[in-house]
Amino acid sequence: MRRRALLVLCALLGGLLMPVCRARADDGRETRRAAHGEGILRLGIVPFNSVSALLRIHRPLRDYLARVLERDVRIYSSRDHEQFLNNALDGYFDVLITTAHFLPMLVDDGFVALVRYRNPLEVMLVTRKDSRIEKAEDLRGQRVALPDRLSLYHIVGMQWLDGLHLRAGTDYFPKEYPSHAAALLAVKAGRADIAVTANTVWAQMGDDVHGHLRPLDANHSVLPAMMTLARGDLGETGIARIRAALDAFPGSPEGKRFFAATGYGGYVAATAGDVAAGRLYEPLVRRWWRHAPGGDAGGRANPDAARPPRADE
Repeated sequence: MRRRALLVLCALLGGLLMPVCRARADDGRETRRAAHGEGILRLGIVPFNSVSALLRIHRPLRDYLARVLERDVRIYSSRDHEQFLNNALDGYFDVLITTAHFLPMLVDDGFVALVRYRNPLEVMLVTRKDSRIEKAEDLRGQRVALPDRLSLYHIVGMQWLDGLHLRAGTDYFPKEYPSHAAALLAVKAGRADIAVTANTVWAQMGDDVHGHLRPLDANHSVLPAMMTLARGDLGETGIARIRAALDAFPGSPEGKRFFAATGYGGYVAATAGDVAAGRLYEPLVRRWWRHAPGGDAGGRANPDAARPPRADE
């Protein structure tokens, strides 16, 4: 009887201990996977274009990072620039590519600036080929298409129009669209008369857009290049591996395809000066940055309310 009770006790203890041992073994595997850089790497792209276009443009970068880092790399974007900023600050992205006006807030939150594109950005005005608009003075009374409110080009475009002493809603009529591409397509479709956009976005559009629109020879303002950052909590080793991979990317077959198609001109190392350049726009970003529903006083989104969509599914 005593022997039988002992066997039952051993069986019970074994049943309790086995899941613990199995959990410890799983934890060990997860630790080894993290040490070898395995697992999903979430690459967030600022939503300057449609989801399908973002995937097409960045697929060579995704494939390269997956190969070199030996990780599953997935591309994400967000509904608009405001959600992108919230998603980034809420930790949805491990690596992200963004315009400079978000850079200071992200660095202050713990992101590490790695590289920027070599070529700076330019502000362009684009109208239909049959339009009578030829110069800035012709914008009076026109419908101006802008990317969404928290994009760098919306902010700069409104500043430029204000500098021409044109008042929104009186001298011209701003129309907000989810992305640069959507603003350009609105002009093509006749829903707007002129679009404020980036030279790189214009270059990445297809013949179906270039065949109907033309750039206006005005306002070629130069803006800081786009930046690539990594979350600080990836650790020194993880960040160093990503930095080394990016440094070698322009010379790889995937990198040559990427930079030939985008006009970004390669990478240069990010500097403190790049962060300082972004701070010029930070007051306007904070002024126009609405607190997301369910967010805290810092404007951060409720993680369950604003999940970024996958671009590659």
